[in-house]
Amino acid sequence: MPNTRERDGASIYYEQHGEAGDPVLLVMGLGGDMQFWEYQVPAFAARHRAFILDNRGAGRSGKPPGPYSTVQMADDAVAVLDDAKIERAHVVGLSMGGMIAQQIAIRHPARVGALVLAATYARADAGVRQVSEAGAAEARLPSPLALLSGGALDLRSADMSALFRFMMGLVLSPEFIQKEKEWLRSLQERLLASGAGPEQLLAQVAAVLSHDAVAGLSQVSAPTLVMTGTADRLVPPHHAEVLAELIPGAKLVRIEGGTHGFNIEMRDRFNKAVLDFLAEHPLAS
Repeated sequence: MPNTRERDGASIYYEQHGEAGDPVLLVMGLGGDMQFWEYQVPAFAARHRAFILDNRGAGRSGKPPGPYSTVQMADDAVAVLDDAKIERAHVVGLSMGGMIAQQIAIRHPARVGALVLAATYARADAGVRQVSEAGAAEARLPSPLALLSGGALDLRSADMSALFRFMMGLVLSPEFIQKEKEWLRSLQERLLASGAGPEQLLAQVAAVLSHDAVAGLSQVSAPTLVMTGTADRLVPPHHAEVLAELIPGAKLVRIEGGTHGFNIEMRDRFNKAVLDFLAEHPLAS
């Protein structure tokens, strides 16, 4: 069931899958849209009313000028819940989506049932900034740090295909990339067809680089599952350990051999871990 909600200069596109069970909101990461949840939606919709959205700057949502922030996108997500008349939902966030989910839990605690933070961090560090600079160089994009400082953007030489290859090389294992070449080609074509360009990607990059939820995480009251893949090269496991230490009572799960995209590569393990955790914390309790 497709819908849109206007907020802060952008139309936020979302869909509902499933008609019964506790609502769960799935929030995707940098540059991705809701199709990156395609291996979760059937499993989640079998037990829940699953809501997926395109963050501003991605998919079928609006693409206003940036920079964006995780606070702004958290409020977009809550506007989706408002539009769907959902008072309280479980929130599952992956990568940048996990940063957005942190801000939802901090800013709107009454709206969150259980919280799942996968492959994400509380605050960017030198390693994250180094990867962002390397990706920008690969795609012939301006320095993301220049964007944060208000620098001028010359995007005439941007190569989004090169950036896609760079990112997939960090997010997925070489074995999976080799095995799923056709799926990845289709995914790239679908992303390019959505109309998102380098401007919107850099606007989201600004959000992940400026994200800092450290001061607020000690106030998170939602039951929280923190997940990491031990082979995640984009957001290494130590970030999950920090999150689990900062959030009271958080449960940390390490997926052995999991990459940043372990929701895709190890979908069955990801789905089971998340769905089991949500089942332990029904909204009626």
